[in-house]
Amino acid sequence: MKIVVRIQGLANVCMVLLLLPLLVSAQNRPINGQLQAIESKRAQIERVLAALDNTSPELRDGMQFRIDSLTTELSAQILSFPVDQLQTEALEDEFLDQLIWLQSFVIERFERLQGRIREERTAFDEFDDSMPATISRAFQQDLRKLSAQYVDTLANLLDLREQLGQVDSQGRLQLREAVLLAAERLSGQIMLDTMTLVELRQMLRVDAANTDLMKAVRALERKQNRSLESLESFVGLMERMEINVSNYRALLLDQRGTVGVELLNRDVFMTMLGNRWNAAEQQLVTKGPNIVFKAIVFLFVVLISYIVARLAQKLMKMILHRDSVKLHQLMENMLVSLSFGVVFLIGVVVALSTIGISLVPMLAGLGVAGIVVGFAMQDTLSNFASGWMILIYRPYDVDDHVKIGGVEGVVKRMNLVSTTIATFDNQSLVIPNSKIWGDVITNLTFNRTRRLSITVSVAFGEDLDRVEQVLREEIDKQDGVLKKPEPNVFVDTLGSSEIVMMTHAWVRTEDYWRLLRSLTKRLKQRLDDEDMEIPFPQQDVYIRSFPGTVQTESQKKEPHGHDAASAETTQDSAQKKIEGQ
Repeated sequence: MKIVVRIQGLANVCMVLLLLPLLVSAQNRPINGQLQAIESKRAQIERVLAALDNTSPELRDGMQFRIDSLTTELSAQILSFPVDQLQTEALEDEFLDQLIWLQSFVIERFERLQGRIREERTAFDEFDDSMPATISRAFQQDLRKLSAQYVDTLANLLDLREQLGQVDSQGRLQLREAVLLAAERLSGQIMLDTMTLVELRQMLRVDAANTDLMKAVRALERKQNRSLESLESFVGLMERMEINVSNYRALLLDQRGTVGVELLNRDVFMTMLGNRWNAAEQQLVTKGPNIVFKAIVFLFVVLISYIVARLAQKLMKMILHRDSVKLHQLMENMLVSLSFGVVFLIGVVVALSTIGISLVPMLAGLGVAGIVVGFAMQDTLSNFASGWMILIYRPYDVDDHVKIGGVEGVVKRMNLVSTTIATFDNQSLVIPNSKIWGDVITNLTFNRTRRLSITVSVAFGEDLDRVEQVLREEIDKQDGVLKKPEPNVFVDTLGSSEIVMMTHAWVRTEDYWRLLRSLTKRLKQRLDDEDMEIPFPQQDVYIRSFPGTVQTESQKKEPHGHDAASAETTQDSAQKKIEGQ
């Protein structure tokens, strides 16, 4: 029994030994298939590479691009290869041979791309805006992206070799140095181009119409963008290689002028802060004394301008106050203010030009800005224009008694936008000039003389000739009444209960209100002294009948023939009947 069991166990072992090669071959079949695919892709690359020498120059770039695309496909196959399933040393050696070949080939392709980029860069000038030059720059950018992809592939291949126990310290060191060198070169180029851009933009502000400067600025901006893109790709690779990239991240954020999540990194933030502080410190050390000197010169020129403007203002006042100069007060005030403002503004412009600030670009931009401001300030500009029209045509002056904009008062102040009126109840009203100029303007003190009109009512029973004589005598006695034009007294209207006499007397404008009040009082007192009646409004009411009363025959025939006494008797009797009822 034991012998049978042993024979069966021995048979099982033999069976396992016989099936083991088959199992191993079945297990290696997928690995072999992938290795065959890698070898096939390599052979395809070598065939295309061999055919490159017989390719015409105009088709050579296309062939090179085909090689690069095949290399990318081969890299993907090798990097995705399941190295943990390599069971035999022969398979591992075969795969390692393909990996080492691809590593050297990637380095070769990278060097070729760098040379091709240099050829294209020398073929066209950076400031060339032609279509071939634009296409060439786009082609160069594609080659740079492909170069960055090769560098990334090379780093992945080195990692894969380390998994297989083949540590290439020399290759990794060379890659690290190459990446650092490329990042430093790009950083230096970016900073240099930034300084050049600053200088060109300052020159462009001075000479805004210079087309060559515009082209140079655009060309450098394109170059700067390309450098920033390349640096960003290298920064990503350096982060994978565990290289400190805070300086490069800070440079990217600073040049792009945008805030990103990189700023949350402490090293990046401190680097940016340190760069800004160093730049400010350097500016303060190198340009600080010059800035202080310019500030002193600017303030000195502004102070001199202020003093000169004040002198010009006083000189303008002296000229305008001469007897030979006939201007109204509003125009004098405006000219005095303008003399100060114009001289001081010229001084400020001179001060700005002294420290190197030109207003030409600002004035060039005022064309479009003026249209926008004009639409936004239509009312203000309307008031401004109306103010100039008032100053030119002079409908009123300071201290004139006027009726303007529905308001009556005395003009106190005026500028190009509004006029200030003081009413007689001590209110100060500011009226926009557009409302004044667009309405009726009544100036009660514009002329030197003014007619004073007083109406006097007397009873119907008075002697009109005597009344006229009395009024004339009293007007003649009043001091301040002008002899020419002569005063006039006449019957104006016949009222319902009085006769209205009108008195006209001409006086100086400044004496108008005083004489109006004084003469009105004297005329009333004189009429009282002469026992001349000044009637009050009255009305007689005649009642023909009341309800319930009987009219006599004479009343029917002569309804208006009875006198006031009979009317009163009739009214009394009617009142008694009403009270009785």
